[in-house]
Amino acid sequence: MKKFLFIIALVCMTTTVMAQKKEVKERDGKSSEDKEFPTEYAFPKEYVGTYAGNLSIADASGVIQNVPMELVIKPTEDPKKYSYTMAYIVSNKKDERKYTLVVVDPEKGLYDLDENNGIVLRANYMRQTLFSTFELNNRILHSRVEFNNDGRVFFSISVTEKAGARNTGDEKLAVTSYHTTIIQKAALRKVVRD
Repeated sequence: MKKFLFIIALVCMTTTVMAQKKEVKERDGKSSEDKEFPTEYAFPKEYVGTYAGNLSIADASGVIQNVPMELVIKPTEDPKKYSYTMAYIVSNKKDERKYTLVVVDPEKGLYDLDENNGIVLRANYMRQTLFSTFELNNRILHSRVEFNNDGRVFFSISVTEKAGARNTGDEKLAVTSYHTTIIQKAALRKVVRD
């Protein structure tokens, strides 16, 4: 009987010690959730660098074009502004889009992408992803740039036509739907650590 009680006490102590170790790990930010929902880095400060990969442009029929692409994020003298450049290699020529990423209200995830030509796009940062939705030439463009802690960036832009919109529903609940025509996607990897 004494041996049986000793074994039960030993199992209880082992379970308690294991639970304490698990609690310490979780407090250190190393919980099992970190694999699916990793600890967020400070945006954009901790994502400064150069990312490169291939941009695939497709429509419903399939891939139309593949284009080498770069995203370069650099700090400026102003701590609330970052150089944010997207570059594409088309016909052996580098086509650069130079933006300024402006930190508006990081607590609310509000940023601006200033094209430095009078056009400023609103952007929202949530769960390691920078979102921007805007309208241009009767098209709605939705941009998504997901930053991973392992040096990868997933970039996508969908282009939706406003022309030919379809209205369904009734007076209580009217819904307008649109036709998405183009998707651009890229998986980029950090190539230069600044």
